[in-house]
Amino acid sequence: MDETTRWKAAVDDLKKRLQEETKQRAELERRCHLLEKLAHRDPATGLRTESYLRTRVQEELQRSIRYPAATTLVTVCAPGEQRDVMPSLGQRLSQELRASDHVFRLSDSSLAVLLVETGEEGARQVLDRLSADLEQVIAGYGCSVTSFPTDTNLADDFLRLAMERHNQVQERVLHSNGGNHNTGASVH
Repeated sequence: MDETTRWKAAVDDLKKRLQEETKQRAELERRCHLLEKLAHRDPATGLRTESYLRTRVQEELQRSIRYPAATTLVTVCAPGEQRDVMPSLGQRLSQELRASDHVFRLSDSSLAVLLVETGEEGARQVLDRLSADLEQVIAGYGCSVTSFPTDTNLADDFLRLAMERHNQVQERVLHSNGGNHNTGASVH
């Protein structure tokens, strides 16, 4: 009997330790998931980061290839003296757009909006709808629109092309002195 009692006690002890370790593992997984989510967000603004933009773009382009659909990246930039409004604009856009669309912080003075399953025409409609608000908040803003597969049908070229377009618009906005300079129509 004494031997059986010791074995039962050892089994009970192992069960307890297993339960504790299972709880600890679940808590560790929860914390890791939280840290992963936080790593995708800019701590100052709460917006998604540019590095996460790169990840999401690749995921969405792969989805666009598997299930023929468009993906569009819209960038918005403000003149340097108005960059302080960009975080609040990004947060507002995050609340107003569809849950499947994402807003990212590119820099102090620019945002990117990833419009999932949206072609260039749909992105232009979104910009038209937002333009009155943008003009009230940011004098002299600029924007660019890049769509997959319209502008490029190579996933590897999409983000490079979008960033080139964004940089061109940003350069124009930074060098224009006042006046509303929405260049979204001239630079896709």
